[in-house]
Amino acid sequence: MTAYFTADLHLHHSKLAGLRGFDTTGAHDAAVMAELYRLDPENDVLWVLGDICSGGIASMHIALEQLSTLEVPLHLVTGNHDPVNPMYRNAQRHAADFADVFESVQQHARTKIGEHGVLLSHFPYAGTPDEHERDKFLQFQLPDLGMWLVHGHTHSSRRRSGKRSVCVSLEAWGLRPASEDELVTEMAVRV
Repeated sequence: MTAYFTADLHLHHSKLAGLRGFDTTGAHDAAVMAELYRLDPENDVLWVLGDICSGGIASMHIALEQLSTLEVPLHLVTGNHDPVNPMYRNAQRHAADFADVFESVQQHARTKIGEHGVLLSHFPYAGTPDEHERDKFLQFQLPDLGMWLVHGHTHSSRRRSGKRSVCVSLEAWGLRPASEDELVTEMAVRV
């Protein structure tokens, strides 16, 4: 199986659709989903590193409905816009809805990409400069203890966010997921 990684889909999110150059959420969502439909259900798996929607319950249901049409195995590492994230009171109320779409849902995960053990999180490492100064998420950021980190959240067009961290926000990868081979190549670049 080839693993793919993405973050910050923000399906049915009018502000992000506009920032990404789309006139409507429908056009935005169609473009994002078209890239995900390219994945092969027989050979690929997709890790979504948070923020499938705008954060509201209606947006959540619309995003889950769209993602449920994918045949590729899906795993979710929750983000700050996902109502199932443990940062929200009563997040467990949404667990069944997410479990219907994702094979696993967790706050952080660990996997192997190439020869590297890698942590998966929605958030960059603690101490990573945040151009939006969102200190309210510091308690959810992992400390950099030497492992590679693949994350989202920043919406940066830069793929590298630190010496041992790679951002897979859609903005960094042309509105498409990054393959594990592309991440191996990115991890070989010195910063």
